[in-house]
Amino acid sequence: MEWPKLKNIILLLLLCVNAFLLVLFGLQAGQRARYEEETRQAAVDALERNGITFALERVPEDMELRPLTVTRDRESEASVAQTLLGQVERQGEGEVRQQYTGQGGSAEFSMNGAFTVELQPGTWVKEADRSPEDASQDCLERIGFNGSLEDVVSEGAQTRLTYCQEWEGAPVFSCQVTLVWEGDTLLSLEGTRLAGTSSAEEADEPLATASVLIRFLAGVNEGGYICGRIDSMTPGYLLSGTARPVELTPVWRIDTDSGSYYLDAYTGVLTPAQG
Repeated sequence: MEWPKLKNIILLLLLCVNAFLLVLFGLQAGQRARYEEETRQAAVDALERNGITFALERVPEDMELRPLTVTRDRESEASVAQTLLGQVERQGEGEVRQQYTGQGGSAEFSMNGAFTVELQPGTWVKEADRSPEDASQDCLERIGFNGSLEDVVSEGAQTRLTYCQEWEGAPVFSCQVTLVWEGDTLLSLEGTRLAGTSSAEEADEPLATASVLIRFLAGVNEGGYICGRIDSMTPGYLLSGTARPVELTPVWRIDTDSGSYYLDAYTGVLTPAQG
């Protein structure tokens, strides 16, 4: 047989093999997707048989977050104080707690990331036509705190806005900052912030979402918690440890009609959210 004809036959065979493999892969992917959907639905059914309604339109996809190690950057604390207060001086030489004072007010930073800033009236004033939400977001961005608004509480002339920090696009539920405004004047900031560099840790795959729901049901029953409805499920992190470096542990925050819970995405341990 002439070589050109033989070559064409070989190419045709290769195309047929590739097409067969592609079809086989598609069938396997479809079967896997159906299996995963059936497993999720079975978990929802198990919840409902135990009196817990699943209020979401669909079960979230499996988590992709991995544990992270973050080396804290304490050098940024002076920059934060100066950004908020203007020219400041550091008080004392302690490493556990660092304090800064200036004409604009005072700031205190702890090794575990907690901080408090008290501003003198007139130090930070927003435009009258600007909303507290917009002004607060701008203030936080200037100090390197990227986050989303969690809560707004108005009491008389004061407005308290609480933001949850985000790290690499995911919320860090244990890092929240509350800003207090009185009219157009910012009075204080208080909370916990994370600053530094992160690196991924070696870890197995996190629990599938269906397994998360079953672990949640087991944790609710074992803990004697009362829950009648799941309203939302959000993947994110919790801080583990207070020294340098710290661990960012992937968790699911599960909001229910009776409160919020955190479920470790790797161990399945369930704990009620504080506050």
